Amino acid sequence: MKKTLLASLALLLGWGGTAFAQTGTDALRYSQLGISGTARIQGIGGAQTALGADITNIAGNPAGLGMFRRSEFSITPGIQYNTTETGTGDGNFTDERNIFSVPQMGLVLSKRRGDDDTNDWRGVNLGIGFTRLNNFNQQLRYTNTTEAPNTIVDYFADQANINGRTESSLIDEVDNTGITSLAGLAYSTFLIEFWDVERGEATNYANPLYSYGAIGQLEEIQRRGSQNQLDIGVGTSYKDKIYLGASLGIITSNFTQESIFRESGDYVIAFDEENQGIPGQYNLTLRDEFTTRGAGINLKVGVIARPVDALRLGLSIQTPTAYNFTDDYQRSLSATSVDPDTGVPGTYSDAELPGEFNYRLTTPFRATGGVAYFIGKYGFITADAEFVNYGGMRFSEDNEFGSSSGYFTDVNNSISDTYQSAVNFKIGAEGRYEAFRFRAGYAHSGDPYKSNDLDGSIKAYTLGAGIRLQNYFVDLAYVNSNQATRYSPYTFSSGGGEPIVDMKNRQSTALLTVGFNF
Repeated sequence: MKKTLLASLALLLGWGGTAFAQTGTDALRYSQLGISGTARIQGIGGAQTALGADITNIAGNPAGLGMFRRSEFSITPGIQYNTTETGTGDGNFTDERNIFSVPQMGLVLSKRRGDDDTNDWRGVNLGIGFTRLNNFNQQLRYTNTTEAPNTIVDYFADQANINGRTESSLIDEVDNTGITSLAGLAYSTFLIEFWDVERGEATNYANPLYSYGAIGQLEEIQRRGSQNQLDIGVGTSYKDKIYLGASLGIITSNFTQESIFRESGDYVIAFDEENQGIPGQYNLTLRDEFTTRGAGINLKVGVIARPVDALRLGLSIQTPTAYNFTDDYQRSLSATSVDPDTGVPGTYSDAELPGEFNYRLTTPFRATGGVAYFIGKYGFITADAEFVNYGGMRFSEDNEFGSSSGYFTDVNNSISDTYQSAVNFKIGAEGRYEAFRFRAGYAHSGDPYKSNDLDGSIKAYTLGAGIRLQNYFVDLAYVNSNQATRYSPYTFSSGGGEPIVDMKNRQSTALLTVGFNF
């Protein structure tokens, strides 16, 4: 497949499961993060940068490790209820599913100096934590009605033409080398040809079936997987006024998507002796499966200052995460159409050669500032502001391509044109009554898109409660988040005409954290 294929597929709403089709949508999947951590932190909207003394700090602001006075172990199981609503002009479909997981678990080993020790450095605390950053499990279904020249068959011809495919090259791909492109699949199943039915003459460019009237479409998509981070961190305290920390994050990701796209309608299949088109009907089924597996690494450093007992100020910086990914992919296409050489209608099917593709992704740098104000023994208010430059997401080639091949130039240029920097806000409060804790919070992830027509922001509302005793604690949290996005199964090189599917994602999560001090 030629490099120009990437240019068309790199658009925001490009085909989600196409081989060699790493797009801004894929990069954003691993860059836009929601609320994570213990039930205590999620109950206050995820605002933890200035708070400290929570296992979540390992993945957020590791300076908070310096505030631990005792060792601690905690585990956080949770139940997530996802609702995805998809809609086009033909109606809405809703999918609901429950998922059980353990989104957070961690251990802190504290080696703090005794109160009678006059050393200004109060000791060193080590921590290791597991955090689930993203849950990719989702199922989508929608129907759509379109017409030529906006069908997926038109898209197949568009792909052949923008890549300069000739009939001889497609014949060679189908008969000799093995199919490695959508154009090859479409040619093999007689959905595109180098004959203009309307004018009754041969052409040197690909033509789609000459369809007319309303064309029906149906797509079903199933997504599975998750993005998880293992952090190893260290924190220390200077005079219990300045806290410093650093952590190394190792991220693993596994994403699988299986889609079935169907299209059917009327088309002209041939001309008779009087040059009159003979009507016929076609239908097709395109199956697309791919799995992306990868791992990445980042570094976080942070500081928390406590100028007075009631006030804490925090700052953390996370380097870009450097990922290595491997895609395994497979596509097949079956269609009821007509062999132009014989004029015989039938069902034809073919499949691409299974493939594997290795590449790299660098996600954005993150900088977060936070403040926490304590109201004596009655609780606190805390807030975070995080800066993320989504336009800085970058794909790069694996070693086999060489450092200067420019393979991803079009994709990276498209990312710069499509995405912008954003500020994420989090605010939360905790009220205390003896051993009991009551919490509430709000989080807003800024819109990563430059276009005013798209809004990828995420809003989350949180509630929580807990009890803190001498040697153990129990916390509960409820998080409700909402996001509206758009999806398109294919995108024409000229822009416009493809189906647009509105998606509303609602996620409700109930969490329980159980922790022990020792």
